[in-house]
Amino acid sequence: MRVAVLVFTGCVLTYAITMQGTSIYEMVSGAYQVPLVGAFVPLVFGLYWSRATTQGALLAVALGLGTWLLFLSSPALSAAFPQQLAGLLAALVGMLAGSLVPQFVPDHKGHVHHYEGSVAA
Repeated sequence: MRVAVLVFTGCVLTYAITMQGTSIYEMVSGAYQVPLVGAFVPLVFGLYWSRATTQGALLAVALGLGTWLLFLSSPALSAAFPQQLAGLLAALVGMLAGSLVPQFVPDHKGHVHHYEGSVAA
């Protein structure tokens, strides 16, 4: 957990330094795009689609973030198509493809860990 906090702090610090001089509107707009392209599709499909798998979620995150970063780094692609929509569509494709193809990543559905004393006797 401490390592995650340290990594997150480093990411936020890097973001703040690189966005120096940018308006707060642009910073907030940029900040919402990461969860949109990386977390929205796996969260929604995990809640509402019974065939969603861990492999599909991992592929959705990888394709969503990868496509978004590709469009973000290429002005020509960004001018042709919105970055966040491209990432969202790629995440959707990744979730569907990753969940429907043969599974290579073990699925963790239904694994509930109870702590001692939390289960009624």
